[in-house]
Amino acid sequence: MRLIFLFFLLPISFSAQTFNDFIVKEANKFSGGTYQWSGSGCPVDLVWKEQKVLEKSPVGSHCSGFTFTILFNAMKEHHLFGDLSLEEIKKFQNHWFGNTTEAAETQCQYALCTYKLGKEVSIEHAKAGDFVQFWRNNKTGHSVIFLSWVKDEKGKITGLKYRSSQKLTNGVGDRIENVGSEPKDINLKRVYIVRLGS
Repeated sequence: MRLIFLFFLLPISFSAQTFNDFIVKEANKFSGGTYQWSGSGCPVDLVWKEQKVLEKSPVGSHCSGFTFTILFNAMKEHHLFGDLSLEEIKKFQNHWFGNTTEAAETQCQYALCTYKLGKEVSIEHAKAGDFVQFWRNNKTGHSVIFLSWVKDEKGKITGLKYRSSQKLTNGVGDRIENVGSEPKDINLKRVYIVRLGS
């Protein structure tokens, strides 16, 4: 009985898979809503301790706003903000959006790793619910939630399936993009993956 008693005194911890499952489930609560590259890009108001971190975008959403909304909801649900002040959360958000020099390339990965709220994940270990910042060969980028790799019969990665907000899904939706050497293909050397809570 003593051992059982001590067990229940231990703090509750959530596995990385629990976080990832929550992120996918939360992301699936949103669909469509149009795409608009302006404003916060968030589909809902983001509020922490009765203070508004970001306002809902007046029209539609965009990739960084959507992925940050899902991250924000996951952190709020699992009490991961700790003692972060509103100012620190907004700085974190600026890193996530790539609005700072140091985070311009890796964005979500830089934000979570710098605040010790996540861990960098290699391409071969990516799981549904990881956050990804990728760049195409034409130098355009995208902030997304990883769903799966698309592979050929030899196991080579040929595409990335993700959920985010983009024009081709008229807002939030799932999409597959090619990985390769064409201008509009994803450059696998510029794919940055991070997992919350690892």
